[in-house]
Amino acid sequence: MNGKVLFLKRAAALLLLSALCAGLAACVPPDHGITDNSGKYGAPKEFEGEPHEASVMFVNVGKADCAIVKVDGHAWLIDAGTEESFVKTYAALELMGISALDGAIITHGHGDHMGGLDPIAQKYAIGRVVTPAFLNDRSGIEAAVYENGLTEEPVRAGDSIPITEGVEFKVLAPLSLFDGDDNDNSLVVKLEVNGRSFLFTGDMQQTEDRELVKSGADVSCDVLKVPNHGNKDASSVEFANAAKPLIAVISTDTSVDENSANRLVMARYSGAEIYVTQKYPMGVRMDVSVRGEISLSFPEAPGEKHDMEITEASKLYQSFTLRNNGNEEVDISGWFVWSTKGFEVFVFPENTVIKAGAELTVACKKSSRAASADLIWDIKKVWADNKADSAVLCDAFGNELARTTSR
Repeated sequence: MNGKVLFLKRAAALLLLSALCAGLAACVPPDHGITDNSGKYGAPKEFEGEPHEASVMFVNVGKADCAIVKVDGHAWLIDAGTEESFVKTYAALELMGISALDGAIITHGHGDHMGGLDPIAQKYAIGRVVTPAFLNDRSGIEAAVYENGLTEEPVRAGDSIPITEGVEFKVLAPLSLFDGDDNDNSLVVKLEVNGRSFLFTGDMQQTEDRELVKSGADVSCDVLKVPNHGNKDASSVEFANAAKPLIAVISTDTSVDENSANRLVMARYSGAEIYVTQKYPMGVRMDVSVRGEISLSFPEAPGEKHDMEITEASKLYQSFTLRNNGNEEVDISGWFVWSTKGFEVFVFPENTVIKAGAELTVACKKSSRAASADLIWDIKKVWADNKADSAVLCDAFGNELARTTSR
């Protein structure tokens, strides 16, 4: 046999062997436990059970808190930002492909954590609203919950909140009621998925965090939502040393609160990568692979320019009218109009299209224009009679397209 033929036969045999090995490898279940340490954030902890598709988005809601957790299609909100920031939460939910929420965890009753619950509930169905068992003032939470036909479910340390099979939020705090500032009654939960752990701490301050560490709770984590916007009265040395995160996220806007993202607090997490949400258009997104690898991204809201106009927002008729000034019809399904005074939201239903040059009118259900309107807003009244109010049109990703003052 000449050398060329022998070489070709050996090459063919090697190719066949490689194909067989690849086929066998494909049949072997992947190792979902400890992987190698070559990733940026090291190996995840060993875990049991099946892996999951998991994403966490820390939304840029200004000097407020809002995070979105999605595991195998099950979506949860952790805090809801302010009334004013709900548009940013809408954008993040749309970006993550979320049309309904399994639940919302409201860590405490301050407006920068629960203020956005009402407008969010106007667009997204919310299965459950979980709150801390111990609060000095829960009136704000109760109002938002009951006005939207929801149910409040108080929890405390030792409880768990199921997300999907094999994944839950473990409730680490509150352990007891602290009189005075409800920051120290914040609901603290831990998420463990694919060998990675996320710790969400609300506005917990040093009184609560020291009690938490003293209780023996495992606060170690890969990703930490830094307590109380990184203010200097939060994050004791004891807590920071016990948490030891690889990644720390501070949700704030320092132009609103110059004491947030405090240098002393950031120094206590100097061993971690620190991200401040105000620096990123929509916030900080983290995806956890089935092998526990963490990848970060800093998305921007997609969207197209459209020549849309709100020609009228009528106080007399409690209605508004849109006009498409462009040359093509526009599908506005999922777009919304909101009131700057009351934060009421109207969401355009599926298959809503405005033809080029055409108008569309939406009227409140008690309006004298209701019979002739194209769509009905299922509220009695939206535009305030004696107060400045505006109608704002946004696409599904929260991009503002038009605005006019109600008259």
